[in-house]
Amino acid sequence: MRKTKNKATRVRERCDMQGKTWTRETAPERELRREAGNAQITAVGSGNEDGESREVELSFSSEEPYERWFGTEILDHSEGCVNLTRLQEIGCVLFNHDRDYVLGKVIEAWVENGRGKAKIRFDEDVEAEKIYRKVMSGTLKGVSVGYMVDNWEKVEQGKKSTDGRFEGECYIATRWMPTEISIVSVPADESVGVGRSAENTMTKGGDKVAKKTGETEEQMRSNAAGGETPDTATRGGVGEESAQAPASAEERGAGVENGEAERAAVQRERQRIEEINGMARAFGLDLSSMIRDGSSLEKVREHVLNELRNQAAPAAQGARTGETGQDRYVRDMTDALLMKGGMDVEGASESARRRAGMSLRAIGEECLERFENVSGTREMSGDEMFSMLTRQYFNPSSAFPAILDTTINKAIVQQYDAVNTTFQKWTTKGTLQDFKESRDHEYVMGGLSPFERVPENGELKEDVPKTALLPTRKLDTYGKSFSMTREAFINDDIGFLTRVPALYAQRYKNTIDEMVYRKIFDNGVTFDGVNLFDANHKNLASGAGEKPTQAVIQAMITMMQLQKDNFDKAMYVRPKYIVVPVGWGFDLQVIFHSAQVVGSDFNDVNPLHGYPIEIVETPVLNMLAGSGKAPWFMVADPNSAKSIQVDYLNGQEKPIVERDTVATKLGFYWKIYGDFGVNVRDFRGIARNNGEVIQ
Repeated sequence: MRKTKNKATRVRERCDMQGKTWTRETAPERELRREAGNAQITAVGSGNEDGESREVELSFSSEEPYERWFGTEILDHSEGCVNLTRLQEIGCVLFNHDRDYVLGKVIEAWVENGRGKAKIRFDEDVEAEKIYRKVMSGTLKGVSVGYMVDNWEKVEQGKKSTDGRFEGECYIATRWMPTEISIVSVPADESVGVGRSAENTMTKGGDKVAKKTGETEEQMRSNAAGGETPDTATRGGVGEESAQAPASAEERGAGVENGEAERAAVQRERQRIEEINGMARAFGLDLSSMIRDGSSLEKVREHVLNELRNQAAPAAQGARTGETGQDRYVRDMTDALLMKGGMDVEGASESARRRAGMSLRAIGEECLERFENVSGTREMSGDEMFSMLTRQYFNPSSAFPAILDTTINKAIVQQYDAVNTTFQKWTTKGTLQDFKESRDHEYVMGGLSPFERVPENGELKEDVPKTALLPTRKLDTYGKSFSMTREAFINDDIGFLTRVPALYAQRYKNTIDEMVYRKIFDNGVTFDGVNLFDANHKNLASGAGEKPTQAVIQAMITMMQLQKDNFDKAMYVRPKYIVVPVGWGFDLQVIFHSAQVVGSDFNDVNPLHGYPIEIVETPVLNMLAGSGKAPWFMVADPNSAKSIQVDYLNGQEKPIVERDTVATKLGFYWKIYGDFGVNVRDFRGIARNNGEVIQ
């Protein structure tokens, strides 16, 4: 049975420790003694094209007690305690915990004899190669692990842990998850190691900026009592790299007289962070670095005033406030959810790829802790977490609902573009600015007299255009609502953010497709009081209807080419599309691409061979016809004559998704809707044959 050192330490509440990202380094000397004489890092596996191995096996964690400022920490390696999912799925190998210095990837990870072990593979780029050479030469032996703790067991002094394996005073991480493995240049001391945050660098203007170093965890704790340094236990916050061995228990005990003083210091720090975050949200500024470096509220206010002055100065006109930390987080988590849902994401950041395995609850926890200063989220039940996030849903600036909104919108846009429909091939696209019935003069002006010769010194005669009855256009709104239920959230059903919105996007576009074809199938009355296809419009083939044959098609083309405008002038209509139900497409391919008339006695020349027309097949006509006759259509080039037009409100083609913030509803609700209308622009641009029953 392993016993921990008896330390008289002061500790924070569990909620302040839970969920923080930590790191721990292992000393190669201890590994050497404990691994049966083998080095901590051992080359294994196959090599590259030169036969050189690039895979190594290492030990990255153990149950060795580790002194944190709050007391003795132990990582439990019992069955079910270590969550290796992240390492196995998206695990990266870093150098000195630098997220921008990726050395390779984790091939596999496992727990063996109370240790976390992994097989990794080094990349072959220049930077990775340099570190790989130092590892193989024995220059670099240190290994460090970054991890997150989901549950702690506090063991009082002289007491034993639940499983009887450890004796207090200590804190046991009974449920924890390694997040990354690092090769480190400065290994830990022989007993434990150097603790450092997973977020060891920040960027500003694209350049790395080193964080504050030189403080031990005890120094940070003592300084916090004076309200000068950030709360390093806040998840997502920035810890500092230790420059010396941890202080002894006696030294720590001397720094704080009692637990009340420490709790007061923590409360002051939380208030400082909360006020800074409030200023960041109010003025659209990224103040995360000032939280990290312990800047006083007075200093932060001065910084905010200077930033606002700079933005208001003439030299800054046209400048835009840069992306905030919350903006970047929302973007990365959106991409992570899309990837988790199986959707394509271009240009996803490394941060997004690392987070692709996170659950909705874990994302919600991070949002509450990082941006709302809520602690103890991991101790909440599923219902409690759902209730907390539901309240955030009604705050337009909250991170979690913004992630859901953005994920749904991207899923809808991606799926809308991928939906296969045919209406857009031959219809025109228009825009209207409101929902009032519109009459557009542009397409019905004409009646101009011919140009006349002007004699020498003669005058140009004034001509007055005439107008005829105008076509009407109108928009309507079409929409649905959908939700992510409480049950779906608790079950981590990511499909409600990706697959379900994608289905609605598909249904929206299919709705437009069906409305277009129903417009020409039903043959309703148009703006002039006559059916769209009628003998008076000279766009309806005579007879009961026929399937498209060479002779019938030629007759349809001729009928369209003889059309005249409202003022009895030739229009030069050029047919460009032939729209048919599924079943006649193959016959049409033969008609338009065969040099001879198929079936003729003398192989007569086919006059339709190579005719510039596009065949459009649609199953919607089959659906509308059922067991009856299936009509087919010929459509003109819109440059010669308009036919059917799909109008959108202000040109917004894709559906709009909005958060439905009705407080009486239990769950996360969204509205998806769009404004469009299917309108007849001119009957001369389309002709119909009533067809026949498709066998």
